[in-house]
Parts: sequence; C-alpha cells; structure tokens
Amino acid sequence: MDPREWQRTANGQAFLVSTAQDVLPIEFVQEALDNPAVFWAKSSSVANTKTMLDNSCTLGLFKVQDGTHTPIGMARMVTDYVTLAYLTDVYVLEEYRAFGLGKWLISCCREIVQDMPHLRWMLLMTGNAQAERFYQRELGMEVMGTRADEHVVAMGARKAHIETAGAAGASHASRA
Repeated sequence: MDPREWQRTANGQAFLVSTAQDVLPIEFVQEALDNPAVFWAKSSSVANTKTMLDNSCTLGLFKVQDGTHTPIGMARMVTDYVTLAYLTDVYVLEEYRAFGLGKWLISCCREIVQDMPHLRWMLLMTGNAQAERFYQRELGMEVMGTRADEHVVAMGARKAHIETAGAAGASHASRA
C-alpha cells in the first residue's frame, strides 16, 4: 500500500499523520510500548520491533515545526489491506492528548479501512469503559466478548458501521 499522509493544525501547532514505514523511529515505538499507558504491551528487541512494524500498517503522529517531524503518537493495524484490520497500540504522548489528536488518528485509521475493498471486520481489544465508548462512537464498534479476569473487551465492526461512525467528528484534515 502506498504511504498516506494527513495534516492539520491544532492549538496553533502543525501536525502530520503518516503511514510511511521509514519515518516513525523504532526507538519511539519501543518507548511508547513501555509507557504505563500502553498497559497491554511491552517493547521487544529492535529487530523484533522492526519486524512488527514491517508487517503492520503503522500510523505515526508527528508535531511539525521548522521542517522537523517529532513523533508524538502512533496507531498500528495488523491487516491484509483487503478483508481484516486489527487495531492495536494506539498511543499519544500525554502532553498532546487534549488537542483531539487521538480522535484524528483514529479517523485516519477509519479512512484506511474504508478503502479496503472487501473489509469484513475491523477488530480491537480495550481495557476500559471510556475507550469502549470512544471506539463505539468513532468506529461503530460493538462489544463481541469480554474477559473479566483480564479486564479486556473485544470489539468489532463491519464496514457499514465504520462508514457511518464518527460522521459528526469527521476529519477536517487535508490529505497531502
């Protein structure tokens, strides 16, 4: 799949989301996976992280200033780009969470899966009620199962639900 980019301004600052595989530093991904906010994951070796990223659609979220792209977030989808997408590892640095960038990042994911010709399911797992409500609203997700002993909820949506979700908060970003 060809790389995609989205740009927007929030709080007077420029931001970029990119799926280009060579722009999101592996070190940033490892730090994100070791952040307590990403309680479901832990980083691995550089080689394993590179393999993980090479086999995923990873969206890097960057602050753009003076031509420099500073990574501040990410989302990763394990996908075949045709029928299935599993959303995981959604993360935004804490100091940027109040800018609506997480919602924007998910709307970029939504655009990618809407372009999949035969999407059957978009899936994810989450561990809290706030995230559950967010993904219901933004992606049309429904709870498919729970694992109370691990505080995990599996969620999924078919293409029609994804296409109608988040309409009120659709991306105001322009595609580059």
